[in-house]
Amino acid sequence: MKKTKNFELAFAKIYPNFTRKLLASSDDLTSIEIKMCMLLKMNYSSDFIRSELKISNSTFLNSRSSIRKKLGLERNQKLINTIIKI
Repeated sequence: MKKTKNFELAFAKIYPNFTRKLLASSDDLTSIEIKMCMLLKMNYSSDFIRSELKISNSTFLNSRSSIRKKLGLERNQKLINTIIKI
C-alpha cells in the first residue's frame, strides 16, 4: 500500500492535473484502470505494467479495452496517444 501511495504522490508532482482530467473524461474508471493510465502516461512497457499491477496478460488486455470504451475511443484511436494528450 505504501509503495502505491508513494508512486501516486510522485506521479502527481510530475503530472499534477492528469488524474483530474482523466476522471473528467470518464468518472467510472476503476483504481486499477487509473493506475494503468498513469503507468501508460509514463511510457512503461506492457510487461512492466502487468508486473507492477500483478495482473495477467488477459486482464491487462481486458483493462485496456475497458479504458478505451470508458473514454469513448473509436477503433482507429490509439489509447496511448489519448493518454499522452491528457
